[in-house]
Amino acid sequence: MCSYRLHAEYADPTPLKVRIDTHEHYSERPDDPIADVLTALDLTGTEDLADIGCGDARFLAHLASRGHQGALVGMDTSPAMVAAANAVPRVRGVFGSADRIPFDDNSFDVLTARHMLYHVPNPVAALREFRRTTKPGGTVAVVVNHPGTHPHTTELVAAHAATYGLDVADAVTVDSDTLPALMSEVFGKVRIQRSDNALVFDTPDPLVRFAEALFTFYGVTPNHPRRQVILNDLREDVEDWFTHHPGRTWRDPKGYIVATAVVDHQGSAPSASM
Repeated sequence: MCSYRLHAEYADPTPLKVRIDTHEHYSERPDDPIADVLTALDLTGTEDLADIGCGDARFLAHLASRGHQGALVGMDTSPAMVAAANAVPRVRGVFGSADRIPFDDNSFDVLTARHMLYHVPNPVAALREFRRTTKPGGTVAVVVNHPGTHPHTTELVAAHAATYGLDVADAVTVDSDTLPALMSEVFGKVRIQRSDNALVFDTPDPLVRFAEALFTFYGVTPNHPRRQVILNDLREDVEDWFTHHPGRTWRDPKGYIVATAVVDHQGSAPSASM
């Protein structure tokens, strides 16, 4: 993704919160990626843990509220997200990028990177940084979406953005199909936990809110002069869809994987042939 769009998207945590809340309340089956990550990690509560691309820090807040005793670090490229991490008691927010983590080798027992690796220009470089900063015997957990997740809503937003001459979002190169091989290249053995689900809307309003929370990824920035016009047009289309499909729901497939790897004790990355 272009850096200006990424910075605009995460300058304000509100769209991220809308997306997370939408997945929480409008998923076809219970959707709890935090629980899935914690299941994959099986923490004791004493680990020094870094969450790379920490977003609004709710994952770290969850750990802190449950008495995690190890150090908790949230790193992000957005000052607003770093501030959100620093606002959580016992959490340290740090500004930094995934491909140049500002910590020494072997700093953490656990490193998590949730729903962020597809924003990184060089994901393999980031994975090598994850390995470098995690102690031998420590665990790295990476979460990415399935390819083309919630395609109907993204196509809707992309079409309305394109109507006003705006670029669509860049192609995602890291997803549940491509991540296992990338992680195997860096870590060797990788364990995969898969979640398949869908967003389901039976009224227009929550779908419109979710679509608007995707706007910046398609060039409709918060200060774009036609933003309200684009939103009004999109709302009209959504309302028309529900009017012409009585009794039907808007169902959008989605899902993700949690990929975990243990850093070996030799300290050197496996060869690319592994």
